[in-house]
Amino acid sequence: MPIQKSEAIVLRRQDIRETSLILTFYTRDFGKIKGILRGVRGPRGQYGGGSFEILSHDEIVFYDRKKSDIFTTSQCDLIEFFNPIRESLEKLAYAAYMAELLDSVTALSDKNSQVFDLLLNSLKLLSGEASSRRVARIFEIKLLSLLGIMPTLETCANCGKKADSAAKFSVAQGGLICKNCLTSDANAHAIMQGTVKFIEHIRALPFEKVARIKVAKAVGKELESTLRKFLDFHIERRLKSLEFIKEIEKS
Repeated sequence: MPIQKSEAIVLRRQDIRETSLILTFYTRDFGKIKGILRGVRGPRGQYGGGSFEILSHDEIVFYDRKKSDIFTTSQCDLIEFFNPIRESLEKLAYAAYMAELLDSVTALSDKNSQVFDLLLNSLKLLSGEASSRRVARIFEIKLLSLLGIMPTLETCANCGKKADSAAKFSVAQGGLICKNCLTSDANAHAIMQGTVKFIEHIRALPFEKVARIKVAKAVGKELESTLRKFLDFHIERRLKSLEFIKEIEKS
């Protein structure tokens, strides 16, 4: 691969040796990549101006390293630092969660410019007055839709027949299951029609419109619980950022 340039958002940072680091980026043009930056830490290191920090929106220049999936990153220039997020512990916790979630469900070099735009737009929305929880739910629903792992909500996930108000949500089956299929999952739980409609509404609308949508408290609580169970089941590992969010909400 020749020298490449792309917009990128930092998902993860790993310090190595005394002066170098490895950054995991989600890029607009190449999907998720890892890049090594040499000589950027320590008293003689290059000053990154925040471009090396998690959640920074950068423009990067990188190229192949032989026999490695970690690219050499020769340039990393800051575009946006999202100061309002970093000034709020709650916003920072939710932003870190979105970055960790995206990192956990995407493979290296799997390009998806819509996913990049979703993360960027979510960080911009979180930088404003929007509720951190609402931004996180929008991000989760949109991400599941873009990655093709959205819960089945219009038909029964088990038999394919149209789902009605008696249907319950099955994490294991991947969506709603009708009353005739409830024996397929004893752990399926009831879900309000308002929650189902909210998920479908968010999935279908463009981001600039969903940002204005309000959610009832009961729907928001059930939505968070349902999506958490669904994501935990399919990711198969607990995200560290969720513990950070729990600690903040206790204080």
